[in-house]
Amino acid sequence: MKIQWANIVPMRLHVVLDEEVVREIDSYVGKRGRSKFIREAVEAKLEEDTRRRGALERLFGSMPDLDPALAKRLKEEGRRETEAFDRKLEERWGRPLD
Repeated sequence: MKIQWANIVPMRLHVVLDEEVVREIDSYVGKRGRSKFIREAVEAKLEEDTRRRGALERLFGSMPDLDPALAKRLKEEGRRETEAFDRKLEERWGRPLD
């Protein structure tokens, strides 16, 4: 699922990184490219986690050897965790992510 960034208001954040990490980022993109690099890394991580959550949801429904009661409980726990994660993202971004 691709995150939609239309109508986004840029925000400044204070992010603390180890000096070694900053030097490594600078070696790839230079000091002027830090923000873009970090933004793209965060976007990629969010998209990866979204895909992983979707894959786990599909997997929970396709495990025939799993005790049905346990499968149902695991699926419900996963759904609650996903909803909690989505609420945290919405609080941070001010809107649900598509």
